[in-house]
Amino acid sequence: MQNLPGTVLPTEDITMGFDVIHPSIRATNGLTLAQVCTVTGLEQSTIQNWIKRGWVAHPENKRYGEYQLARIMIINMLRASMQLDNIAWLLRFVNGEADDRGDDIIPDSVLYTHLCVIVKQCEENDVFRAEAIQQVVEAALADYTEAYPGAKEKLTGALTVMALAFIASEIRKEAENLFGRLCG
Repeated sequence: MQNLPGTVLPTEDITMGFDVIHPSIRATNGLTLAQVCTVTGLEQSTIQNWIKRGWVAHPENKRYGEYQLARIMIINMLRASMQLDNIAWLLRFVNGEADDRGDDIIPDSVLYTHLCVIVKQCEENDVFRAEAIQQVVEAALADYTEAYPGAKEKLTGALTVMALAFIASEIRKEAENLFGRLCG
């Protein structure tokens, strides 16, 4: 079984993306901070810091919905290879401010799912070049309807950067593991 990037929950298939967690959020009207920590493997202080910085929307009635959880999972997925400020900039580039869904070009949960699908396709096909990853991204967004002119181009660029960053972090982990075995 594999883990979804950015989570510690086991799943059968990474392509299910956010759909794995979505029913739990709906059934419980959101997750508590402790539940979000369990799902993501993050400390409460880390999540609270991201909210304080405006990278994640404030919870409603102390419950984290799909928008907050998806954004937390995206940040967690990318933070091994990108600076947190750059991740926050990318998310604002795609969807504006965390507390304003009116400026979003795609729901964060759908963005997370697209990112999971793209990463899986790249890993399965040994795609590690930016041009090839961009082609995978473009194929994944083939049915995307623009929220406004230019949104698809914006989303394509951001998803390509996110996929490259995550894949880079996975390659780095492999190199560190191999190095550990060599030294070991």
